[in-house]
Amino acid sequence: MTEEAATQWQNWSRSLPPSPAPVMTPSSVQELTALMLSHSQGVRPVGSGHSWMPLVPTKHAIVKLDHFSSVGEIDPSTHRAWLGAGAKLHDLSPQLSERGYAFRNLGDIDVQTLAGATSTGTHGTGKELQGLAAEIRGLRLVTGTGKHIEIGEEENAEWLNGARVGLGALGIITEIKMQLVERFKLHRQVWPASNKHTLENAERYWNENRNFEFFYIPFSDTSLLLTHNVTTAPSTAPNDDTSTSGMMQLKSLRDSLKWFTPLRRWLLKRTVRNEPTENVIGESWDLLASERNVRFNEMEYHLPVERGLEALEEVRHYIETKRPDVFFPFEARQTKGDDAWLSPFNGGNRISVAVHCYHKDAFDFLFTDVEPIFQKYGGRPHWGKLNSMTAAQARAWYPDFEKFAALRRELDPEGRLLNGYLSDLFEA
Repeated sequence: MTEEAATQWQNWSRSLPPSPAPVMTPSSVQELTALMLSHSQGVRPVGSGHSWMPLVPTKHAIVKLDHFSSVGEIDPSTHRAWLGAGAKLHDLSPQLSERGYAFRNLGDIDVQTLAGATSTGTHGTGKELQGLAAEIRGLRLVTGTGKHIEIGEEENAEWLNGARVGLGALGIITEIKMQLVERFKLHRQVWPASNKHTLENAERYWNENRNFEFFYIPFSDTSLLLTHNVTTAPSTAPNDDTSTSGMMQLKSLRDSLKWFTPLRRWLLKRTVRNEPTENVIGESWDLLASERNVRFNEMEYHLPVERGLEALEEVRHYIETKRPDVFFPFEARQTKGDDAWLSPFNGGNRISVAVHCYHKDAFDFLFTDVEPIFQKYGGRPHWGKLNSMTAAQARAWYPDFEKFAALRRELDPEGRLLNGYLSDLFEA
């Protein structure tokens, strides 16, 4: 087991203060078990640090799973395989592709570890596509009692829906059995459209496309629409990635015209609607996820389908009348419902609306002004993104919350896996 010397863990956007705990990297289940049993509290797993919520910070031990990154044999009859919990999605996808397989769907980025992404309910978009955790068919984890157990369809099956989105509160996951699909290519199309057109046609686009999402550019009356559909056509050369320069251009307009909204709106509309369209064919994993080189802070809520766009419009109105400092796009996606106890999509489809802030800008207004709008429309927050959800709210919003809390107490009766945030959430 290795320990990182003279380092303090911090999340990607630097929104959380540095954590003073040592960062430990066990190389085996035996070392992980010994590490677990050597602490009475605060043993927290860490992935890639792309969460904004304090799921990781602790004074005791942060556990990296770099040595748990293997790709097991893929069963050709079921398309299932055991994958290392600490493997990065962007490393797994090309390895799976070489063997003829792929994840059914991915989110906007793929730098997360498999365990980190699934444990926080990471999702992509698609009316008929569930979040990544719904593809879990089994998990192996070291519980708070130091036992290395398996949860799956044949062993401890009654716990599977609890463990799929577990926040690292049930144990430290070492392997995940994932449902895969045969590798496939996608046709990606991106084009600008007016906000009015986007809202009036969003339901149709979700119905007609495998993947549909859109990004509304504040103060532009314009959205960028993205679709992906399965194809067998030959791959094409990818477009140049202009996302970073484009974001900096939005920032520049904000900085220079923050208090001149009409001129800013005119320039933005002209700029965004003149953006070149995108028409690309390639491997699914290569097109679904993209790089995010400009750091930001983010709040995302998952809303009932019938209220999602209404909530987005109220947030847009607030931003464009009260917050001229905001320039990052809003994002809207839809995900199919599932049965995981702590999945935000438990019980049915939801539209996800995300609001982003440049990492150097204040984001307190997300809590004071934006979050109440999301909550008014029946939203549930993304577990890894900024929110102020209380224990009482979690119990009210998640029908199976108490079942999960009971399972947590059973697998970690002494609270070894708890930190301050989880102690408050589970009132433990």
